[in-house]
Amino acid sequence: MGKTVLQQAKLLMSQRRFGFASRLLESYAENYRGSFEYYLALGTSYLYLGYEGDAAKCYQLAREIKINNSDLLIGQGAIYLRRGDIPHAVEYYLNAKDIDPNNEVVLNALEFIQKNAGNYSEIQKLKANGKIKCFYPPVGINPLIIRNCVMIGLLIGIIVSLFIIFWPREKVLYDGPRGDLSAQKLTTGERKNAVSDDLSTAAVHYIMDNDSINASYDDAIMYWQERRDNPARVEINRLINSNASPSIKQKAIILKSYLADDITFDKLPESDNYSYETVESDRILYDGCFVSWTGAIADPGTADDGSWYCTLLVGYETGKHMAGSVNVIFRPENVSPINTDRPIRILGVVSEVGGKIYLDGRSVYQPVSGKFEEK
Repeated sequence: MGKTVLQQAKLLMSQRRFGFASRLLESYAENYRGSFEYYLALGTSYLYLGYEGDAAKCYQLAREIKINNSDLLIGQGAIYLRRGDIPHAVEYYLNAKDIDPNNEVVLNALEFIQKNAGNYSEIQKLKANGKIKCFYPPVGINPLIIRNCVMIGLLIGIIVSLFIIFWPREKVLYDGPRGDLSAQKLTTGERKNAVSDDLSTAAVHYIMDNDSINASYDDAIMYWQERRDNPARVEINRLINSNASPSIKQKAIILKSYLADDITFDKLPESDNYSYETVESDRILYDGCFVSWTGAIADPGTADDGSWYCTLLVGYETGKHMAGSVNVIFRPENVSPINTDRPIRILGVVSEVGGKIYLDGRSVYQPVSGKFEEK
């Protein structure tokens, strides 16, 4: 539905296009004869344009229809303030305050008058620099400013994104908060020749270009410094099983030796806890990652060396849905008392045995109530 003439005029006023608003309203004078909102809008447009006489006439017509309106009284008070007629200005602003006690325009106008009573030169200054408009009836926030702010925000976001994307990867902190990996920094030659020329010596699961290899290596360093060993291991696995040059692969293998092997439930961020479906989709990429999976136990048993094993039915803790089954084994030093009838959460390290996911169990958690709380 299209906007009415009055709505269009108010939009123009909010955009501070008072000349357009006044001309639009003037052309529809006959249609709005006897309309309080029309006379108030036209009078306010005239006021912002500095046409005191025309504004006063419109406000008087509006006053004949409705007296107790704070915007009308503010407008009439502003006309008297512009003229230096302080007693009448105060009278109208006080009447507006009676209607709207917390109106900021009214309170600010009265405060200004109190501080500058009888000092007409201050009013002249406000008229000259346009600041007297802050004592006029408010016309709302300029939507053009909001639009421009949004556009500027989007532009800044794009610039920041491009800065992050194209900022030289050499800036990666090799000497960071977790430790000094300066010895692992790729040389200029390694960066320029990151792709191996000979792919016959090892199986290649991931074909990467020069930039992707550099980015993957730098990401591994970054994740390690942030103590996010799971995503660091993923990037390392990607490099080791890719067409990266032998020297980069060797540095990736060394970096892999720095990854923690003592991750616990509370040290594994939810964002880095890969799901069964994710790991199953690419077992090579997630080899060696710590995961925390819930489910139910099947086929438990104890080996001759004291190890405890079972099959974890992943996601089957409620007995409604199973994502898959995983063989789990706890070495003797990691065995804990387990109630096989209760749901369980197992923390383990992913590996592959016979083409299937296998977990090296590290620790377990079972809820006392017999079920996990819903997140």
